[in-house]
This record gives sequence, C-alpha cells and structure tokens, in this order.
Amino acid sequence: KTMSSIKLTADSGGGTFEIKAPASSGNTRVLTLPDTGNYILGGRVLQVAQATKTDTQTQTSLNTFLAVTGMTVSITPSSSSNKILVQGKVGIGGSSETDRSGFRLVRMVGGASDVYPFVADAASNRARFTSGPTGSYNQFVNTVVETPFFFLDSPSTTSAVSYKIECYHAAGNLFINRSSEDQDSANNGRGTSIIVAMEVAA
Repeated sequence: KTMSSIKLTADSGGGTFEIKAPASSGNTRVLTLPDTGNYILGGRVLQVAQATKTDTQTQTSLNTFLAVTGMTVSITPSSSSNKILVQGKVGIGGSSETDRSGFRLVRMVGGASDVYPFVADAASNRARFTSGPTGSYNQFVNTVVETPFFFLDSPSTTSAVSYKIECYHAAGNLFINRSSEDQDSANNGRGTSIIVAMEVAA
C-alpha cells in the first residue's frame, strides 16, 4: 500500500513528527541516510579534555627537547575517522639574550613511539618546532612570551591518545610560566600554560 506520509508519535504526553511526500511529482526528493557513522554529528565537538600548568619549571639542558611537566592531556576517540583539535599556549622565559627557544607537540598512542604530528620539515641540523624559534629574552629579563598553538590531528584510532609539550632552548636557562629575573614585585608576575584536546566528529 502506498502512503503519502510517515508519522512518528511520542510514547506519551508529546507531539508528532511527520515526513510527508510532496504534492507534485515535479518536487520529488530523495533523502539517503547511511546506516553507520556519525553522519548527524559531523563537525561537532564530542568531548573535551584539558591539562593546565600554573606552577613554574626550569630547563637547564641545552639543545634537547624536554617535556613540560603537567602538560599532558589524554582523550579516547569514539571513532577512528574522527579528528582531534589540539590547542593551547605555553609561557616561556629565558635567561640569555642569544637564546632561541621553541616547543613541539607530541602524540602518544599506547606503547608506540612518540609521533610529532605538526613540526617543521627536516632541514639539515635545524631543530623542528611546532612553535618557534622565538627570542624569549628580548633584552628584558622580566619577559614571559605567551606562545599559542593550534592543530587538527588525525590519529586514526579508538585507543587512548595523549598529547604533550616538549620545550627546547640553546643558551642559558629556559623557564615555564616565569621570567628569568622573576622579580617579587607587584608590576611583575607569572603566567599559565594550557593544552586542550577536542574530539571533532568526521
């Protein structure tokens, strides 16, 4: 039997939802829905996780990447086709006018090796940063450079994914969330760092 409409009625106390065929064959439309996937949720943020760092950290080792403590965030994608938007900022100070510092975003899945999903192309001996290099000293020992980052990652997994930040510098000392001099004065202060991971439906 041919029906002109399909009506859905609430179980109790509600209204109805009706799908009705057009009155003219010239207005025929075809609506095709896939039977799998997040087709209704495409582009929407499904979950959010964040890690914040409000304390300070000092890095003395030169010419090597070291993790920023407390700046690791974990998220478990609900579908391997979904993406992860990773963003945040890192507050960096330095003690040397000749220093050039930067950081890289690191992805970790299970016990697999670290992956660097968003760094500069390899170029001889040059360090490969997500953000940098920047002069964090800038002739002012009470300077903290707030450096933001944004990246839409495709981890292609439903296992737990972790992201962390590793910093690098080449001279003096590097500081997180504080300047080199770090004066105890009302017109000087400290900063914060944050990393946020958001699952975005495909």
